[in-house]
Amino acid sequence: MSSPSTDNLRGHRAKYEALTASHPPDVAANEFVGGGDPIHTGYVELELVRRFKAIEGAAIVDIGCGIGRLTRHLRHEPIASYLGIDIIPEIMQAAVDGAEGDERFRFAIGEQCRIAQGDATADVVVAFSVITHLLDEECFEYFLEARRVLRPGGVALFSFLDFESPIHRPMFFTHARQHRLGHGDLLKFTTFGVLREFAVEAGFSRVDHVPGGEAIKTSGRTSPVMAPEKIPQTVALGQSLCVMTVPLAP
Repeated sequence: MSSPSTDNLRGHRAKYEALTASHPPDVAANEFVGGGDPIHTGYVELELVRRFKAIEGAAIVDIGCGIGRLTRHLRHEPIASYLGIDIIPEIMQAAVDGAEGDERFRFAIGEQCRIAQGDATADVVVAFSVITHLLDEECFEYFLEARRVLRPGGVALFSFLDFESPIHRPMFFTHARQHRLGHGDLLKFTTFGVLREFAVEAGFSRVDHVPGGEAIKTSGRTSPVMAPEKIPQTVALGQSLCVMTVPLAP
């Protein structure tokens, strides 16, 4: 029996080619990952990582790194290592360029929901706007992979569109009425309850929830790629966040 698959590569490739047919390459790439200000979005992601895990000396895995919104900020942070994963090489090339040849940074093409990292070698795994395009089975596979690569005390942050959220639920019904007119990739809505069950089954000891749109006070730290006057006092991720922690070694 064949395993379930969204054929995300074909859907995302169609989306990318449609955008590049009508936009300059840099604009198309930014629109492909959701548009907006990529520097601000990267700072939001950076602050969310800081909220749940110290960055200093951390080994970080960035699933769905895209154009490198988070990459560009981490390039100037005292992390130990970084692995960026994506399925469209042309999009990921922008992240590679943003790493500026830093030897701490490496990149890999995502295949079969696997993470090209050894067991218990990472401190943080992030996946922003990734499981929004995956089947439940594929989401669970990534949870298993995140648990495998994380060290004791490590943290995984996965964003998601929450059907129980009053912010996200209307988006589902709008999408449901129009989805056959789109470019073919999956837009997945789920609930924190479902993800919590996945996380527990995968072996995480603690599972927390940050609702979409919730304001989080920032550290106030600046970033060389962002003007100081643009550093916000609070940040909010549009999607909800599932935060999973690996148990500490006995």
